[in-house]
Amino acid sequence: MGTYHPGHLLGKARPAAGGLGAAPGGGHVPRAPRGVLTSGPVRDSAVDPPLKVAFLQASLEVGGAERLVQDIMAGLTRHSIESLALNLYGPGAVGQQLEASGHDVVSGLARGRLDPLTGARLARACREQGIRVVYVVDSALPLFWAGMARRWSGWPRLVLGFHSTGKGEDALQHALANAAALPVADRFVALAPSHRDWLALRFHLDPGRFAVIPNGVDTGRFRPAADRAAARRALGWPDDAVIVSIVAGLRPEKNHALFLRAAAALAPHYPQARFMVVGDGSERAALERERDSLGLGEKVRFLGTRQDTPEIQRASDVVVLTSHPVVETFPVSLVEALASGTPVVSTDVGSIRDVVRDGVTGLIVPAGDEAAFGAALGRLLEDGALRARMGAAARDDAVARFGREDMIAAYAKLFREVAAG
Repeated sequence: MGTYHPGHLLGKARPAAGGLGAAPGGGHVPRAPRGVLTSGPVRDSAVDPPLKVAFLQASLEVGGAERLVQDIMAGLTRHSIESLALNLYGPGAVGQQLEASGHDVVSGLARGRLDPLTGARLARACREQGIRVVYVVDSALPLFWAGMARRWSGWPRLVLGFHSTGKGEDALQHALANAAALPVADRFVALAPSHRDWLALRFHLDPGRFAVIPNGVDTGRFRPAADRAAARRALGWPDDAVIVSIVAGLRPEKNHALFLRAAAALAPHYPQARFMVVGDGSERAALERERDSLGLGEKVRFLGTRQDTPEIQRASDVVVLTSHPVVETFPVSLVEALASGTPVVSTDVGSIRDVVRDGVTGLIVPAGDEAAFGAALGRLLEDGALRARMGAAARDDAVARFGREDMIAAYAKLFREVAAG
């Protein structure tokens, strides 16, 4: 349908027949079915409109939570649920992909962090688009405005998804957002039982208000390589290389420096080891300088943001996560690795123990413990048979527990329950 901008919502572009506004190219945002919306959801006696769910975020840039939204939106159509992306700012790369695939994307609801009209634009967008349920992740500004819109209008219904285990920055901002939204949310989503228990204790919430829905991946797209050497070759590595990958945004909380120091310590002992850094972010230049200062040269490659993550996971012999505590919860990159039959080494953060079966599908080490991380990674570099056993177990576990279709069905069920009150 296209991306819309705040001028339309403010009346700078004259709305068509009361709609949200004129769309680029001369089209218009369609009104909700007659009888559905006045000040709240009303069912027309002759028409039973499909359930419509909005996903609200600041912007859909590339990231695990954003990819999750993309997967859920794509899958909900198979459950007769229509979905819409609402962005406070621009659509972001993932939002553009959603738009290109035919999903409705409304952007530009906010003109700044302190824009007082954001809530009014959000409420109007929900009314005009026929939204009955809003899903918002625990990002401060979207959470705050979703809570305020719910308080002002009492509608639409609100589902809050937690994709973190606490926030390490802007404590006051997050406290205000939580105060606005948590008391008026209809349901909460946690990613694992341990995540739910932590959240219920931390925010004094009833555990019964939570749905536990693990992140899922397409286990057909993320699958073991028929020929791992060929997969390495396709990425420009030697056939006999042993590839260690980290797939994460290059941000301080991901602690890529630990990965580089471990690579420097292990490389002399394992000459066939090669290391891939997949992702981009504010820390890239500093990390590249760190690589050079450690003398790693071509043993470590920075691949940037990639669209071929299934191929990267299949080419990898080990996938790692080095994150600090608090900021990580249920990393999709590790689920993708498990589905690809690749064992993992991860720091013990968030709900990692609900993702990785320590000693079975991977190895878990204390957060920040460089020696323990290096020892665990060295163990897998040393023992190809162990990698193969763990990889096979990882694949079986991912198919059993982390299938994307199961995840989408769980979200569809939750949204229907919330819409029904």
